[in-house]
Amino acid sequence: MEHHAAQQATKRWTVEVSIDEHPMRTRAKAHMHWHGQELTGIGIARLNPADRNVAEIGDELAVARALSNLADQLFAATASDIHAVTHEPVVIVH
Repeated sequence: MEHHAAQQATKRWTVEVSIDEHPMRTRAKAHMHWHGQELTGIGIARLNPADRNVAEIGDELAVARALSNLADQLFAATASDIHAVTHEPVVIVH
């Protein structure tokens, strides 16, 4: 008996993250293109004046917030796409 492995296509979506630092704050943008659409998530990290300025921590926090914002937008786009196909109310839990 022959077993054939099912052909699986690997899809790749790329998210480009840019970070710009300003005095007392860091802003990150997470930009994604797919299927002719694009989304941009924004994240801001502000330095508490009582804290020591560690740029890497501000970068991490701003990027995490930008990716979270991007994910929220992608969930909303997905819900909209599902609604367009099913014409039923959509609730996506994440």
